[in-house]
Amino acid sequence: MTNRPIKIEVLINSPGPHDQVRIREPFLGLAEMGIDCRLHERPFIFNNCIRPHSMVFWQRPLPNSRDLQSQYLGWLRKRGCILLTEWDDHYKLFPEIVRSKLLDLKMAPLQLCHAIHSSSCKLANELKEFNPLVLVLENTIAKVKCINIDKHDENEVRIFIGNQNRTIEHLKIVDELKMWLLEDKRIKLITIGDKDIYREIPRDQLENYNILPYLKYRELLAKCHIALLPLDMNKENECKTPIKLLECAAESVVAISGPGLYHLMKFYNSESYVNTIEDIVPMARYFSQEREQRKFNVLKNFNLINTEFRLSKNLEYRKWLYQKIWDKREHLDVSLIERINKETEFKMNAKDFQN
Repeated sequence: MTNRPIKIEVLINSPGPHDQVRIREPFLGLAEMGIDCRLHERPFIFNNCIRPHSMVFWQRPLPNSRDLQSQYLGWLRKRGCILLTEWDDHYKLFPEIVRSKLLDLKMAPLQLCHAIHSSSCKLANELKEFNPLVLVLENTIAKVKCINIDKHDENEVRIFIGNQNRTIEHLKIVDELKMWLLEDKRIKLITIGDKDIYREIPRDQLENYNILPYLKYRELLAKCHIALLPLDMNKENECKTPIKLLECAAESVVAISGPGLYHLMKFYNSESYVNTIEDIVPMARYFSQEREQRKFNVLKNFNLINTEFRLSKNLEYRKWLYQKIWDKREHLDVSLIERINKETEFKMNAKDFQN
């Protein structure tokens, strides 16, 4: 049967600010378009939250054993469900305890599912060694307020640093950043969840916050003028998405970015992209002095994300894609069984899938 209406169940395994762009906004957007879509936060009981004949998206599952992941998959198949693992980062960037568990499980969350649901083409290529079917749905911006160029006429210049897990990069810029603030009292540094920079900065030029809810983070970013996005260039970082660039553009903030990942979007942010992390602070100094250049950067990038990277433009494609996958679910399950029975220790029967 291909005429069952599509039903979507989304399992949020690690609730928090980071899932707003990747999970909540797009799937709630689909619900507003009339798709029967429900979100569930951990802990979940499958019997209570997953309806038969559903399309299940599971954000970063981490089962206690490989056998348990196989049981989850079998349970879903017997109820006519298909399972897509939502995975948006290279596993080598995860904390050591998580990486070790994934290796112990032989990457079960990525192997023992119908397909991987991911965020970039480069990441998809890395994940294909575990599962050949990877869907790429890039991150977009749901909330784009009116452009605010006037704030760049203010005398105070607010510099934003809200990057997570970038200790190495931050240590490379902290000395020059401190020197800059000591020389220029117009500069105020705004940090979120930082453990490496704020200790070195004069307290009268610092605002330091713990991790904020997503909308509070966006409100704070909107009050800033320049954001620093240092990122080393390596394969794992290339698999990230440039969502912070999009958020800065949406909040009329100039993003000083590079060298890793962001060079892939030089067409978007070329005036403030740098080739080495050591160039981050000098470039920020330049933009702190050049108000007209800041305004030009803000206007160009705002117009670009407003026309090319809005969630509203992406939702129709998601709706079409998910419907096509749902219509082909029986073929997808046959491919899953052929792959699992050939490549893994688990054996499954194609007849178990209750289409």
